[in-house]
Amino acid sequence: MVKVNYPKGEKLARLLLDVLAKEPSYKEHSKGLPYYYISFEGQEYYLYFKCVTHEGNPYPLEHRRSQLPQRPEFDKIKNDNIPFLFLGYDVDNDLFVCWEPAKVKPRLNNRSYVSFYSRLSIQESVEEGKIRDEYLTNGDKFVLFKRVDAVSFFQMIDTHFEELKHDDTQTDTRSVSEPPTDYNAQKKLGNHVQGRIVSVEEDVSIQLKIDSMAQNNSVLKIVADCMNEFSTYYPKMSFADWSQVIRKYLQNDNNL
Repeated sequence: MVKVNYPKGEKLARLLLDVLAKEPSYKEHSKGLPYYYISFEGQEYYLYFKCVTHEGNPYPLEHRRSQLPQRPEFDKIKNDNIPFLFLGYDVDNDLFVCWEPAKVKPRLNNRSYVSFYSRLSIQESVEEGKIRDEYLTNGDKFVLFKRVDAVSFFQMIDTHFEELKHDDTQTDTRSVSEPPTDYNAQKKLGNHVQGRIVSVEEDVSIQLKIDSMAQNNSVLKIVADCMNEFSTYYPKMSFADWSQVIRKYLQNDNNL
């Protein structure tokens, strides 16, 4: 198998920024930072770029993710009203994935790396000229667009992420623990709309998290990490609740 050469840093960022730079309203305000501070059509944004890659063995090729690292520079951004966009780049399909800003910003610097997930089949099906809104089973929204459609995405960004509408709603006014307000997404969510899950299989993000830790970590460590990372979405679950569903999942998969 040929090793993929994933772009990083400035080279990766320029894949999108150079498309935006063709527009007169584009301005780039930061230099030499791990993130980019830009404005487009009068709206300011912080941008951070990583490639979208396979979750890794032994997981199916369908499972894709980008990992947001912990950085001291993010402390300022976390408390700022300027939207923070985490953009993952798919090298093979020349497209970007943008995860819901209202869900990304609260996770800044929560841990060494925070994973955000996508699906290969969805990425491969994105067409030029069409911007796709998709959801994971836990309600996390992500938007996909071809690199050539970057201008269109930014021009219509508030139609994809409603929390970015108007100057007084640049940060999400909902409690982080509240479910998303997209009613089509809520129809998909089932039990965890109520703030809890009854099995790990209901949420692919939790399932992937557990699978990635199962071989080298104790059950208590897995439970603690899952509760820390996902409690904002399932506020009605106690430590005992998390322990019960995770132990059941691990036992069924013979991972204990």
